[in-house]
Amino acid sequence: MLETFYDELRRCRVRCDGRPFVEHNADNEHDCVELECKPHKCKAMASSTVRQIHSIISGVLNAAVRWEWISSKHARIAQRPKQTPPHPDPPSPAEAARLMEKAFALDEDWGTLVWLVMTTGIRRGEVCALRWSRVDLDEGIVEIRRSYTTLRGVGAEKDTKTHQMRRTALDTEAVVLLREHLARCQQRYADLGVEWNADSYVFPGTRGNDPSVPYPPDAVSSRYKKMAKRLGIETHIHALRHDSTTELLTAGIDLRTVAGRLGHGGGGATTLRVYAAWVAAADRKAAELLGARMPKIKRND
Repeated sequence: MLETFYDELRRCRVRCDGRPFVEHNADNEHDCVELECKPHKCKAMASSTVRQIHSIISGVLNAAVRWEWISSKHARIAQRPKQTPPHPDPPSPAEAARLMEKAFALDEDWGTLVWLVMTTGIRRGEVCALRWSRVDLDEGIVEIRRSYTTLRGVGAEKDTKTHQMRRTALDTEAVVLLREHLARCQQRYADLGVEWNADSYVFPGTRGNDPSVPYPPDAVSSRYKKMAKRLGIETHIHALRHDSTTELLTAGIDLRTVAGRLGHGGGGATTLRVYAAWVAAADRKAAELLGARMPKIKRND
């Protein structure tokens, strides 16, 4: 029965009947062109999602076996999709520089957002949910507690992916950029006749005149991808986390520190699994550094 259930999950994640229809990005009356509503295309549920569902069902059945409600755990019979090894593909240093230059040319607010994502490795939902009360510009620290998500045009805050709070240090230029960004935000609030407070979002949405609404994560991804495409670079916003990580690892920063900045759990196990190639590069650099400090061995000709 579970095998049949998993087969159903792989057919279409929307669970449609195969008939054509438009996927609307809002439930109420709206402009489909403005919200970019598109015709539905059947896509199978992601393998990772199927594995998560299997994990939940397996946990429930384990409890049922312990409580002697059932005699065996049927989830063992079901075949989960295999987990494909990750292949992070960060932009090259030259591409990253072009992306950053283009971002600031488009909009200083947008450039500041891209800079923050690139230098801290913060997730897109986390940067959208960031409030000024969580930014300490005097200490150069940003506190990441929440994430923002949208579903059919409705936004909501939730816990971070790992359900943990973390504090991440900012570089000197990031502090300067955020101070300038703060001044622009406060002026924008004043122009709109809205009272600014520390709980305001660092990056409010660009649509309408309501600065209390954050920048939607999907809009961040879409704008970044379009910007990169105009530059002839095939990449996405999440790759900036890869860029941040690879730069740190190849510079010799220890794995635990890198994992902490990314918000990875398991003491760096996730970071090691995803970025093993760059950990190896950092290890090679460490070996050469230690070898250079050793005395030269005299050899007989």
